[in-house]
Formats: sequence, C-alpha cells, structure tokens
Amino acid sequence: MPSQEEGFAELSSNLQETAVAHCQLIVVSKFIEKLKQDIPGKGVKEQLQILCNIYALFLLHKHQGEFLATGAITLKQASLASDQLRVLYVQARPNAIALVDTFNYTGHYLGSILGRYDGNVHPNLYAKAWEELLNDTVVPDGYREYIRPMLKQQLRTARL
Repeated sequence: MPSQEEGFAELSSNLQETAVAHCQLIVVSKFIEKLKQDIPGKGVKEQLQILCNIYALFLLHKHQGEFLATGAITLKQASLASDQLRVLYVQARPNAIALVDTFNYTGHYLGSILGRYDGNVHPNLYAKAWEELLNDTVVPDGYREYIRPMLKQQLRTARL
C-alpha cells in the first residue's frame, strides 16, 4: 500500500494531467469557435483549419492509449485519426516555412543553422552535421548486420 506522500504525489500528478487536458480542450474549442468567423486574407482560414485539425488529432494520437482504454474511441477510429494526421501534414507542408515565420522566432531560438547573418551557411551546416552522433563512424552501427543483407537480397530478386 502506498504511503500518504506517494498517494498525494500520484493525486497531484493526476490533477496536473487533468488540468492540462482541460486547457487543451479549451484551446481546441476556442480555435474552432474562431474559425466560424470571417477571417481576412486569401487562404488564411483554410490554413488555420488545417492547423486546428493537426493540433486536435495530434493530441488524440498522443493520448490514444487513454482514449482507447476508456472506450472514447475504437481502434478503427484511432487508425483513421492517424491516417488523417498524415494527410494534414502533407497539406500543411507547403506553407510550413511561412507558418513558422509568422511567429517571428529567430533562427537561434529554433536552433537553425540556415538563418545566418554572416552568410556561411554551408561550412557551418557541414560542421554541425559532424556534431551529430550518427556521424561518429563512417558506417552507422547495424548497417552491416541488418541493412546490407537486405539490400543484397533486393538486388538478387530485382528484375530489370
């Protein structure tokens, strides 16, 4: 049996999760409410609708275990939501840079190597790539054991 302190910690955690979920519900509800109004600008309302749907489905996907466990959604609905989320990502992708730019975040804040004032994008991009752990070795771990045999098998079975 958990101690009183552990019980309070669990209760506090559950209350925090509930509060976050409630706030997320309010954000989505307000977003939908605002989308019912006229929004100036060509295509702005459509992009905002896509973003609203992405956010709502992202939350559903992130917490689908809880939704499934409580019976709020079925496995089929969870699968459809994941499929629709991928479709929405494709729809939002052409405008992704413009959407990020609207928030006016700096390249430094975003951790971008591309937005450099000195113009040395390519040398710095190359240097940053070498900092990645995957680039510690010439051939990534697991390539020889897993990927190379699959590639050789595909070459043998390929019909040209």
